[in-house]
Amino acid sequence: MQLAPMRFVRIDGTAVSVNVTSAAEAKAAVKELRHKKRELKFLRGALAKKQKAGRAKRAKAAKSPKTGFQTFLDDMRWGISAIVEQGTGQAPAPKPPTQAAIAAEMRRLDETMHNIEGCLLQLQGKLLSKS
Repeated sequence: MQLAPMRFVRIDGTAVSVNVTSAAEAKAAVKELRHKKRELKFLRGALAKKQKAGRAKRAKAAKSPKTGFQTFLDDMRWGISAIVEQGTGQAPAPKPPTQAAIAAEMRRLDETMHNIEGCLLQLQGKLLSKS
């Protein structure tokens, strides 16, 4: 997903900085910050859905241990697929992110949104004091 480009706001990691020289630019920067915050909330929501689905899948897998016959069938499937896929030469599919990676990304998004809120407060305070 491509996020919207920004003119006045710069985000490095989780640090947010704003570079404005006039009140008009400050108003535009406030709009940019609000939009970026909405984008990050959208991304965080998608990550939360993935995290919830992963937790449910993990809880379901933990409830029903495999029997010996199920393990045998899984091993046979793996062996047959290894023989069949040996000649295809396709690259393996990327692994889905782990729960820890999703949680770390959500913490990073939360920190970035917190910093965006701080910049919004500072800009709005400057605009109020100069008007």
